[in-house]
Amino acid sequence: MTETLSLPLPDASTPTTSDNVTDWALEQFQAKYGPDISKDDIWEYLYGVMHSPEWRMDYRHDLQRNLPRIPLADDFEPFRAAGRKLMDLHIGYETVDEYPVQCLVDGEPDEGDADGSAYRIEGRMRWGKGSDGTEDRTVLVVNNRCQLVGIPVETVHYTVSGRTPLQWAIDSLRVKHDKASGIIDDPNGWRDWADEPFNLIRHLRRLVTVSYESAHIIAWLPTSRPGESHLYEPGPVTLADIIESQGKGPPLEDSTGVIYTDEEFVAHLESIPYDTAPE
Repeated sequence: MTETLSLPLPDASTPTTSDNVTDWALEQFQAKYGPDISKDDIWEYLYGVMHSPEWRMDYRHDLQRNLPRIPLADDFEPFRAAGRKLMDLHIGYETVDEYPVQCLVDGEPDEGDADGSAYRIEGRMRWGKGSDGTEDRTVLVVNNRCQLVGIPVETVHYTVSGRTPLQWAIDSLRVKHDKASGIIDDPNGWRDWADEPFNLIRHLRRLVTVSYESAHIIAWLPTSRPGESHLYEPGPVTLADIIESQGKGPPLEDSTGVIYTDEEFVAHLESIPYDTAPE
């Protein structure tokens, strides 16, 4: 028998005090922002600042070959608060609230009352088509009977490795047949969806929530460039602002805002309408 090396894994349930933020890094942050900054705060700040459009643009070449550089932005708390909210969304994407996009089955509104076959993936999901034949990403066609309509246009402006969460779902949740082995990979047979097919719709709605709220939070980040916060004034967020913030240049002058508390985040996400046709 081939000899093997036994490498016991640590018990994941055992509490640990180790972390990946050095004492030196903590000292730098505390010297800049005050003695109350903790290592957990720094992790949240990092997650927030790494979603900053300016940070991604400034270091887009460095990220291909070097370790990321972290700026000490003018304001710490907006990035920490944004990072906390984004972490909650992205880690808990399977349990966030469903976005109320409408599910249509055979052209009628449906909330899980149709037969199970109405929610099955038949080969591959796809985007809808506009009247001019172009792709309509406000409509997701699950199959020939079922579709989700009214997907907010803002969702297309939050991407992970170049694809939106819904596009990842389209590309990965499809029936695949390996000719060589004869193995069929059918997501309809996965436990949660096999027992309750409407859970697929719930999953897709949650991905809409993740995309929509992430786009909001990122669009309202202040600049991450030290010494430039005075160049940006708070103002209403529009679709044009979100597009501008996705790596095509600095945000528009009225595209940023500073949100310090969870209550302000909730109020912003629930009450600030988007102008989908800005002048």
